Amino acid sequence: MGIRTRLLAIVLITSSALLAVGVGAAAYLVRSGRAAQEWADLATSTTTPAILMVQGLQEERRLSLLYLAGDPGAAGQLVDARKRSDLALATVTAKGDAAMRLDPDGSAAQLEGYQKLFDAVPGLRAAIEARTIPREEAFGFFSAVIDTIISASVLAARVAPDAGIGIALNYGVEPLRAAESLSKADTLGAVALTVGEFTGAQLVEFNRQIGEFRGEVAYSGALLKGQRLAQLRSLTDSPAWHQLIAMQDAVMLRGPAPAADADPDSTGYGAEQTTDSDAAALPSSVADWQRASGEVVGALLKLWEDQSGDAHATARAQGADTANRSLAGGAAVLLITILAFVAALVLANRFIGRMRRLRNDTLELADERLPDIMRRLDNGENVDSAAEVSRLDFGTDELGEVAQAFNRAQVAAVSAAVAEARTRAGFHTVFLNIAHRNQLAVHRQLTLLDRAERQEENADQLELLFQLDHLATRARRHAENLIVLGGEQSGRRWRNPVPLWELIRGAVAESLDYTRIQTGRVAEVLIAGQAVADLIHLLAELMDNATSFSPPESRVEVSASVVGRGVAVEVTDQGLGMTEEEITAHNRLLAEPPDFGVAALTGDTRLGLFVVATLAARHGVPVRLTESVYGGIKAIALIPTALIESGGPRPPEHPALEPVPASVPPGEPFVSPAAEPAPAVSGGVHPMTVISKPRPDEGARPVLPRRQRQSTEADTGVIPVVDLPRTRTPEQARNLMTAIDGGTRSGRRPDTESPTTDHTREEGNDDRSPAH
Repeated sequence: MGIRTRLLAIVLITSSALLAVGVGAAAYLVRSGRAAQEWADLATSTTTPAILMVQGLQEERRLSLLYLAGDPGAAGQLVDARKRSDLALATVTAKGDAAMRLDPDGSAAQLEGYQKLFDAVPGLRAAIEARTIPREEAFGFFSAVIDTIISASVLAARVAPDAGIGIALNYGVEPLRAAESLSKADTLGAVALTVGEFTGAQLVEFNRQIGEFRGEVAYSGALLKGQRLAQLRSLTDSPAWHQLIAMQDAVMLRGPAPAADADPDSTGYGAEQTTDSDAAALPSSVADWQRASGEVVGALLKLWEDQSGDAHATARAQGADTANRSLAGGAAVLLITILAFVAALVLANRFIGRMRRLRNDTLELADERLPDIMRRLDNGENVDSAAEVSRLDFGTDELGEVAQAFNRAQVAAVSAAVAEARTRAGFHTVFLNIAHRNQLAVHRQLTLLDRAERQEENADQLELLFQLDHLATRARRHAENLIVLGGEQSGRRWRNPVPLWELIRGAVAESLDYTRIQTGRVAEVLIAGQAVADLIHLLAELMDNATSFSPPESRVEVSASVVGRGVAVEVTDQGLGMTEEEITAHNRLLAEPPDFGVAALTGDTRLGLFVVATLAARHGVPVRLTESVYGGIKAIALIPTALIESGGPRPPEHPALEPVPASVPPGEPFVSPAAEPAPAVSGGVHPMTVISKPRPDEGARPVLPRRQRQSTEADTGVIPVVDLPRTRTPEQARNLMTAIDGGTRSGRRPDTESPTTDHTREEGNDDRSPAH
């Protein structure tokens, strides 16, 4: 996971949390607003049916009591009153399910109780028809049914969406209660006046209902405000209100009428009151009283309806406002979340851009500037670490601190590189100085050995000197290895081209186990003089590797043939070989020589391969290892055409010569004195002649002296005879003549091969053959 993804994930988590909270809150508030609107609509739709139900049941209650009291005119009016009550009751019942949804937990049981009362109305009516129910029981039942409207109003206030709305609804319940108390009182008074009976208990209930009515009206006057208060005051100032109050006061002042005095002519409670005294006792007739009471009850119910409508309108407005605000808030949260994410994306991209620029600048330093500084240091230039390192400026924040840390790391790295380069330069100088000193010492040693060889007459001592000469030659090559790895020339130079076969002969001479090296067909070409020393060195290392990693009794074959791109020199051994992985690794080393340093050396490092790779890269000579037909390794060095000059001389047709010592460069004829002497003859002297031609550039150099191998007295027991001619056995003489005849025929044989006829040479120890 990238840094951008991590940063955006952090922002996305917080933004998602904010969005979830915001959207959840907005959804909740929208739902609450919609619920408030639904509540207001439901409450508004039930107010009018409730008023109709209250008015219908109040009228049915009054007529039912008159019917039970024996009023003959009540029966006809009761039928119409029941129809109005049934219609209003059905409408209110239909709203019960919707009301239950507003408060499913708290209102279910209460609404079920209301429904039981509504279902009992038909049974009550049947009992009234049969006049089997007392008037008090019928009065209580109708009052209980009407009280359900008051309880429902209180329930609506309790489930109101807002406390203020609930309080406003409760303010409207007081006029409703006042209207019900007024209806109860007027029903009791009207029935009493109609039937001429008003017991003490009935008078007490009448007075209680009148007191509750007047108390509720007074309380409403203290609660209501504004338009509704003005509406209440307008009611209390109306003529109907004053007529109602006067009639109530008159009835209360007249007191109870016992049942025994129920005769209408004697009590004055009958409907046919004709005497002046009785008429003066009541300010109005029963019909006028009921008319005025109906007006006041209707006005109180209208006040309740208007107060409830105000609360419903407030709830509706608040719900709509809440829903709109919630939607706007949710949209704002969504917009803020999107803006926050976009801002985080922009900031993350800027931060990632700065980091990428820091990465690019750092990589540029690591891939370009530092290697350039190292190259300049390797070339010996003086580098100021503080001035060469580019400063990374990324501000002062945490990323800028990282850049400053990179700056310090760069300065430290360059300083360390400068110090290491200086140290390497010092070691390199000491390295080359020691190598040159060793080379100079070996050259002097070879010069002294050459002088000793020319002055020594004892054959045994001379052979020992030649062995020392060969070891010194190898020591010189090892010193030149250090010089080559140090990046300098070995010091030996050839001005003129050298035949390839002499170059190979020189390489054989510098090998440790040269007697096992057999030279096969060699192309007759000339090698440019500036490359001779390095190619001798290169081939000698390959030959040394071949002899070192093959059995002591096996031989190493060297051949050279012309190919399309030059001359291919092959060095083949009969050793155990290498695995494919090792061959691939060594070929990679030979193709791309690494910088020779401590880091390039390992526990199994073969120093000769470093030298071969360095020399091959210097002259463009590809060197490749492959598996030989004997199971060993074949090394192929391709000398390019640029280093070849055609027309090289053919080597003399004589038995193979031993590789020259280092004191005799290629091109100078040399015959080894290490051949085995002829068998001893009587007389004791076995002379051996060694002939050498002087070098062209050393005309004053003396020829080698004639030497004699002598036997000591301890070996033979006789005194040696000096200057006696050496005698040969018949077999030796025959072999010598056969060799001379073969050489003569070979010299006279016509050259039928191509100009690049290969020259076949035999093993380096052929000088020990009987032919010599």
